[in-house]
Amino acid sequence: MLSFKPIEADNIVELSKYFQHQQFRTCDYSIAGIFMWRKFFYSEYDIYENMLLFKVTYINGAVAFTFPVGPGSVDGALTQLENYARENSIPLCFCTVPLDAFSILEKRYGGKVSQTENRDWFDYLYLCSDMQTFAGRRFSGQRNHINKFKKLYPDYRYVPINNGNIDRVAEFFGSYAEEHIKDNPIAKEESFRAKEILPYFEQFGLRGGFIEVEGKIVAFSVGEIVGDTLFVHIEKALKEYEGSYQVMVKEFAVHEADERVVYINREEDIGDLGLRTSKLSYHPVHILEKYFVTVEESAWK
Repeated sequence: MLSFKPIEADNIVELSKYFQHQQFRTCDYSIAGIFMWRKFFYSEYDIYENMLLFKVTYINGAVAFTFPVGPGSVDGALTQLENYARENSIPLCFCTVPLDAFSILEKRYGGKVSQTENRDWFDYLYLCSDMQTFAGRRFSGQRNHINKFKKLYPDYRYVPINNGNIDRVAEFFGSYAEEHIKDNPIAKEESFRAKEILPYFEQFGLRGGFIEVEGKIVAFSVGEIVGDTLFVHIEKALKEYEGSYQVMVKEFAVHEADERVVYINREEDIGDLGLRTSKLSYHPVHILEKYFVTVEESAWK
């Protein structure tokens, strides 16, 4: 029988080895993505025969599972989730289900599934090369902002984050959050959890850097690599330094992507219109859909 356990700093790194066995490229299978939202969604985990399973309390209050990942049997893991749902008298539901995984569920349960989607939680996926160069007419706006920044602050520099300067980053983010975080419970949760994860920067194998102007931090980003994708978990900049966001996006892609990286996932917009407009302006190659899936009882009971 499955026995789900809390996700904590001392076990999340061990779980990350299972993420390499999925090709979904969604932020729901990344160390920081899971750790930052573990309490908001009451997330717990279990391992069954080399498959990683998560149980969460989703936005609508329903208990749901994520799609199993790992080198073991997907069918075997799904059977265990069916047994758990049956033993605990709960519906069999799955959340943050990528499109490819939905096809697997639909086939397994003979089409006896229903799905809903929330556009606010779709991920934005970009070509790494686009973010590194901003080449071509469609990125002329980004280049203009970057050129303006370079003209105003010709001596700026990109500094990789490490344990020696992480306190400076945390201090910057603390003052930034006080002035800029919107009155939105999800935005506030993201801000709180982002500050929580900074002390684990090196322990979690995260990547990141900050833009410094005359000794002052004006922007920073934190992310991680999973498979062929570089995820951007935190990205903050002072808008009064015109072009700081665009410079941060480019410098992060240039310095933090290695030879493995083909894509950059800049995650969801959580329904913020300004954020959505901004993410679309960088011309994603894919908007990664995710579904909440309910399986009819007749298909598994």
